[in-house]
Amino acid sequence: MQKWVERWTQLIKQFEQQGAWVHPLEIAPVATEQELSIVEERLGVRIPSEFRNLLLHCSRQVGMYWSLPDEALLPIELEYTPSGDFGWSLEELEFPDFGGDGEKLDEQLYLQFHTAGNGDALLIRFEDGSVWYWSHEEDEFDLLAGSFNTYAERATALGCIGADCGQHRQFCSEDGLDLSLTSSQIWLKWLEQYFTLTLNQAMSNLESLLIYVSMHGVTNTKVQKAFAEFDSSKVYYALRNKIEQSLPLADKEAWSEVLVKVCAVEARDWGRTLWSDKNTIPSRIRDYLTANYLPAEEGLSLVLQDIEKKTVNSYEALHRLRHFHHPKTIAWMKPYISFPIAGWATLLAESQPSAETLFEWLNGSEAERLTAIRAVWQMMQQDMTPTTGVDKDNWRPLLAYWKEHEILRKNKQLFSQALAGLDSW
Repeated sequence: MQKWVERWTQLIKQFEQQGAWVHPLEIAPVATEQELSIVEERLGVRIPSEFRNLLLHCSRQVGMYWSLPDEALLPIELEYTPSGDFGWSLEELEFPDFGGDGEKLDEQLYLQFHTAGNGDALLIRFEDGSVWYWSHEEDEFDLLAGSFNTYAERATALGCIGADCGQHRQFCSEDGLDLSLTSSQIWLKWLEQYFTLTLNQAMSNLESLLIYVSMHGVTNTKVQKAFAEFDSSKVYYALRNKIEQSLPLADKEAWSEVLVKVCAVEARDWGRTLWSDKNTIPSRIRDYLTANYLPAEEGLSLVLQDIEKKTVNSYEALHRLRHFHHPKTIAWMKPYISFPIAGWATLLAESQPSAETLFEWLNGSEAERLTAIRAVWQMMQQDMTPTTGVDKDNWRPLLAYWKEHEILRKNKQLFSQALAGLDSW
């Protein structure tokens, strides 16, 4: 049992070192016989012997939680991204609540020792000490292991895998958690590499560097500089192949971000070919690449022409233009402004508006006015300024007017805040 504690401690340390989100590992002291007796008296049953022994000689309460960073790309064979949710608590031991009416005799057959983040339960069956998962939405049971020690051993081997069905089912066979399954082996191999592959090791060849990036992303400038050690054309084609060959859309997006960071210039000509009729790259990927590869006016013109040709609605237009921060976006977006306006306000703020443009919008339709005041307040908060100077003598009475005449309190507050911040803007 002490070996488990050592492994849990090492696991959480390794996840933390690699940039995963971790909750401090919780390992409470062992329980006493008196404490066990109090709980057993409350329940009216004796705690299953194997689990009881664990409480007496390992810990009365264990808690392990971790999740991988968003940048981590998992092997496609894994249906769900694993995360950690493992443990038990003596004080929280209870009979499960399966819902419904009746005498609930079936609930007396199990002891609930852990509740998953989605509200489902991990159970020990009194009859044989086996460990089960119960889904409250499906009202289904999954066998996790024939005994609690087997469950703890296999769950620990898998990285203290999460308790909900999306986590464990991809690693289960008929006999419960199964380390011999292909999916389990793929995950364990990935996890070992995640723990051990360093950036220095990854720089030995391009393939290793790409593996490292798939696990940690490319936001670190040291990672971006590492690509400079390789032939730029080889880097470009390797990343382009990742974008084209990856099946999950999220993976395509991730590799697109890497390409933008490390070799956007080399990809410029390819960016233009993405607008041919034979191109199969999803439009959201193409729009992102276009915004980051091509000169601003050229890229924006291609997207705007495509939007107008397809007569998209305002929500889709907003989604497709969010990567372009150019004054020409403002003139084009005006007819599309509609409620809700939060996204439009951000796009307006980030598209290099002049003070005159903002003032014009503040004098426009209701949708334009409320979009503009949100953009103004956002710019003030983020220390963003218009491309031209603000004529405060003209702005002050306009902001004051709408501070008094807006109907909704939240809109009044926006104009009030903008008015208060005007002198220092």
